[in-house]
Amino acid sequence: MISMTEDFCSLPLPQELVDAIAASQLPGLGDGPTNPAIVDWISGNRLQDSQGKPHDRDAAACCDSGLWLLAGDLDRSHSISQDIHTADGSFWHGIMHRREHDFGNAKYWFRNVGTHPAFETLAEAATPLVTDQTASLIADDRWDPYAMVDLCQQAVRSGGDLQSQCQQLAWLEWQVLFAANFRYAFMD
Repeated sequence: MISMTEDFCSLPLPQELVDAIAASQLPGLGDGPTNPAIVDWISGNRLQDSQGKPHDRDAAACCDSGLWLLAGDLDRSHSISQDIHTADGSFWHGIMHRREHDFGNAKYWFRNVGTHPAFETLAEAATPLVTDQTASLIADDRWDPYAMVDLCQQAVRSGGDLQSQCQQLAWLEWQVLFAANFRYAFMD
């Protein structure tokens, strides 16, 4: 079972989806792992069906892209995020390319993100997880997505403790971004 942040747990998500997420494996730094319970849930459900019409359709699509990413289906996540022309869409697109190990392209999409409101939240939430090895992630109390790309690239090459740290940080990143998108889509 993976741990979830208090903020993420406060979202009014369908219990079946919460259970599927809780039973998932940590997102990898590459393709996979496949999380069948999430695949099953999103194959038969949409957040819009349980939450009602979204206030922000792009944010709702970002949630779908994020769920497919967590499910381990990078192609489905990519097909959604590439059609969302917002900072959030670019953020999900950048994460997907980082997981594809297309690190240069990931940085391109993070440049399209610009300064994102989630960067401050991520820096605050990540501070307890940051080690000497990952200290470059936080600069001026903001998350540095380029440093995350570089760290993931290094972790893919070296494995070990850095890989585990990057997976934990990527999971935190997913939760913060998903929660922000969910709020924009269904709660604001």
